Amino acid sequence: MSSTQRTSVTLRGRVQRMASAMLLDLVGEERATEAAARVGMAFAAAHRAARNPRDIERCSPESIASAVALSALTGLMPGGALPSVWLVPRSGELQWMISHRGLMTLCRRAGYQLSAVPVGQADHIVVEYGEVTEHRAAVGEEPTGLDDLAGVIVSCRRLSDGAILGRYWLPASAICKRASARGAGPVWRSWPLEMASKTAIKWACARGFVPVESIELDHALSADTRAEMAPVAPPVEVPRAALALPSDVFAAPPEPETVHAEIIDDASTIESTE
Repeated sequence: MSSTQRTSVTLRGRVQRMASAMLLDLVGEERATEAAARVGMAFAAAHRAARNPRDIERCSPESIASAVALSALTGLMPGGALPSVWLVPRSGELQWMISHRGLMTLCRRAGYQLSAVPVGQADHIVVEYGEVTEHRAAVGEEPTGLDDLAGVIVSCRRLSDGAILGRYWLPASAICKRASARGAGPVWRSWPLEMASKTAIKWACARGFVPVESIELDHALSADTRAEMAPVAPPVEVPRAALALPSDVFAAPPEPETVHAEIIDDASTIESTE
């Protein structure tokens, strides 16, 4: 076994012990025991999700253990073509960021089905007091990025009886404000509509529109907010969702020139909240 391999094995053992201890602090002994069984799987997934595993190993053991513990707790593993979470090395720390698919998965486990629909500027939409009452999509004019996005509709349905709890509207102005305020990095640049959808879902959860009670979701949202607020460092090798992209600060696009929308309640004043 080479010295590099010995170092990797030593790091893995240390990280797994730290992650198991973190789980005990987060959720108590009973739930930690169940989640701890996934720690090894989470560590292996973190290595597979990186182009160069050394980028993971250069991060602090504490941050690696925190990311591994969160994946073990939520069951959301990094990697794949449609990732549930991203692991992003920044300034020597490994940041755990959940995707909109990951958020929808956690909500579904708690008994609620969420959907997030990006709305293009050519769509017709009517919003009354923050809720969408009418939406007609313009065929063939789906949004491709933040520059032609009018906003995102978040719908919430209770799985137990199929009841629709609401269809909520977050305009692009609030989404772009959040992206630029966070110094949006490579994940926003690579997955703009996915990040816009995630922003809208987090906003709906923070406002109480989605009545989900889940310790996994609570920890996921807290960790994701910390990751978003972390300073964006010069680019390093990062997970596949952000490969080969610069980490320069993302500039918010200009306001849309035309949005075929009748806004009865001034939704443009709605701001994203944590």
